[in-house]
Amino acid sequence: MIEAAIPEPTARRHWWTSPSFLIGAALTLTVVATALLSYVWTPHHPTQMAILNRLKPPSSANWFGTDQFGRDVFSMIMVGARNSLAVGLGAVGFGMVLGTTLGLLAAMRRDGLLDNAIMRSADFTHAFPAVLTAIMITAAAGPGMLNAVIAIGVLNLPYFARLARGSALQVWTRDFIQAARGHGLSNWQITLRHVLPNIAGIITVQATIQFALAVLAEAGLSYLGLGTQPPNPSWGRMLNEAQTFMAVQPWLAVFPGAAIAVTVLGFNLLGDGLRDALDPRVRRAR
Repeated sequence: MIEAAIPEPTARRHWWTSPSFLIGAALTLTVVATALLSYVWTPHHPTQMAILNRLKPPSSANWFGTDQFGRDVFSMIMVGARNSLAVGLGAVGFGMVLGTTLGLLAAMRRDGLLDNAIMRSADFTHAFPAVLTAIMITAAAGPGMLNAVIAIGVLNLPYFARLARGSALQVWTRDFIQAARGHGLSNWQITLRHVLPNIAGIITVQATIQFALAVLAEAGLSYLGLGTQPPNPSWGRMLNEAQTFMAVQPWLAVFPGAAIAVTVLGFNLLGDGLRDALDPRVRRAR
């Protein structure tokens, strides 16, 4: 009798070994480490001008070359990483805290006037193009890093509010919520003890994705002169200043553009890896 071959069990693949997570974590840590290092060291002063050294190509003295004012491009990119991450952290933190709070409140008061008011406000905000809304807010409030944080944070509100509400409504239908009610817990206690911990994972994943979009939005605002203001370096403003010299010194645009691309890609891939770790549906599918 011929015995059927029994396939060997497939080795379980852990989320922390996935290419998306590893590449995203490596890129993100590189950007964060560069930003932190800029607080204590840069190859040259990022805002010091040296007209005699203007438009120098990359070399051992200036790794990424110099701009039209003789400033070291690599040092400016290091400090630009710090400013971009600061804006992204502030904007996403603002949008996540306030948006998640509003979404939880809407789910707790579901099918009521407050729920409709919060969701219609989120729909109204989400209906306008994100970049146009940010431009309008910063143009009305004035250019600057703080106003950019507020403008981008306002754009994040509807994403977190709608996600928090939808996820919380699913949790509210679970049996352990009814058991918590039976123990006499109020809606606020149930929300803080049971609902919020159960949606924290998906909120975290969304935060990493919104962080990448916030960095991109900050670069766009700075490109238009509405974000981080001189003399503080900004990747978006570096692109704006480089467009005049594209034909003769293309590296002035290549390096800040690559910094933006690496940062956005890193946070997006990191978000995919965290989704695999924190979303139980993905874990079961694997």
